[in-house]
Amino acid sequence: MKRKFSDFKNWLQDKKIAVIGLGISNQPLLRLLAEQNLNISAFDRMAADSDVAVNLKAEYENQGYDIKWYLGDDYLDHLTGFDLIFRTPIMMPYNKYLLAEKARGAIITSEMEVFLEYCPGKTFAVTGSDGKSTTTSLIYAMLKQQTDDVYVGGNIGRPLLADLEQMTERSKIVLELSSFQLIDLQVSPNVAVLTNVTPNHLDIHQDYAEYVEAKKQIYRHQSNQDKIILNGNFSEFAADWPILKGEIVWFNQRYEDCMHQVYQRKNGQLGYCAGGSDKFTALLDETDLHLMGDFNLENCLAAMAAVEDDVSLDNIKIAVQNFKGLEHRLEYIREIDQVKFYNSSIDSSPERSKHTLSVFIEQGIPTVLIMGGKDKNSDYRGLGKIIAAATDKLILCGANAKLIEKQVRMEAHQIGKSVSSMQIIHCDNYEEAIEKACRIALPGESIILSPAGTSFDKFKNFEERGNYFKKIVNGLFGGY
Repeated sequence: MKRKFSDFKNWLQDKKIAVIGLGISNQPLLRLLAEQNLNISAFDRMAADSDVAVNLKAEYENQGYDIKWYLGDDYLDHLTGFDLIFRTPIMMPYNKYLLAEKARGAIITSEMEVFLEYCPGKTFAVTGSDGKSTTTSLIYAMLKQQTDDVYVGGNIGRPLLADLEQMTERSKIVLELSSFQLIDLQVSPNVAVLTNVTPNHLDIHQDYAEYVEAKKQIYRHQSNQDKIILNGNFSEFAADWPILKGEIVWFNQRYEDCMHQVYQRKNGQLGYCAGGSDKFTALLDETDLHLMGDFNLENCLAAMAAVEDDVSLDNIKIAVQNFKGLEHRLEYIREIDQVKFYNSSIDSSPERSKHTLSVFIEQGIPTVLIMGGKDKNSDYRGLGKIIAAATDKLILCGANAKLIEKQVRMEAHQIGKSVSSMQIIHCDNYEEAIEKACRIALPGESIILSPAGTSFDKFKNFEERGNYFKKIVNGLFGGY
């Protein structure tokens, strides 16, 4: 039986509390704590005289909340003597300041850990290197078709801590979780979904092994009443199945010869085989999902497996048929003079771009690619070959442009293509990149933004990057 959130708030009363990081995920937490008139200190690297800091302090002071603020480059020098510390997701738990406070006796936790610990409803959480947001949104859409008592949050939607007291045992809560949120999590969701795992965020994690272990935290604390949805194509997760406590359901394929249920594609349909059986039960046609790419069909399989106990087949089918996809993910913008424009700003890693480009290769759609963003110590192997297969026209605009071009020059020959036959153009900004793309695009081709890097070289996040790209495209007139 889960504890009551009111008990947690009572426990906080005599604690000296630190909230590290004042971004989106910790804003509801800070307000909730402030409203309890607790002993709170807020920490962030932002400059004390920045507009954001000045406005934030004024907002709380005007409402009579007494918060101590530690801001600027030396903000963590003041992290000492606390009973309870809420870390920001991007701060690794082995940060030397956190370790020092933990050794002294402080409890280190996070907004997400508290939420999962005290949430009264059934929790569904999704993680993976790719497909998290789409799978999370599909699960939410399916549950929402069944009941109105559904919430979505975490990395998608909004933080949900402030909604805890509105939730009941009948509520359904869907969360998208990153490796940063998971790495030290001591509680797991009722239904955990792992879409896949490939090298990612290696500019933050110590290595790939740490990244994989962080992802595994999503199921490490489950009970035998819980469920785990695993991708049978990835042995990194599948190797753990003999020690898992929750019920296992596979998608794509079973791992080795285990006897668990598996959701899979067969003869143009989505369905499942029961444990130990090869008899396929069809549930949906692949054409029911109106999204491009085989990987989105896999996301749909994972979502169906996650909600099988909570949503009727009719409602699953309606939700899938009505699902239009998410912004910035293979998003169609418009067509001008028989040239279509797509925004896939979410492609913040080479692996994501490979998925996106594979869709256009599979469908035989000739492309003009606009690529480039900030590198995060990613693995670019295989990207050059796929780029060469997808296009003869590559426009590079971003900090990792030289890394992408190097990979194309190294791998184009693997598909029998000469780099000399390709147009590789470097640009300083999207205005120039789109102008060049429009000049070289032919009728029937598609112009695609697929950065293969994060947005942080020029933008705050991938949403801002995608919106800027769309603004330029939507500002184009009918002809070039």
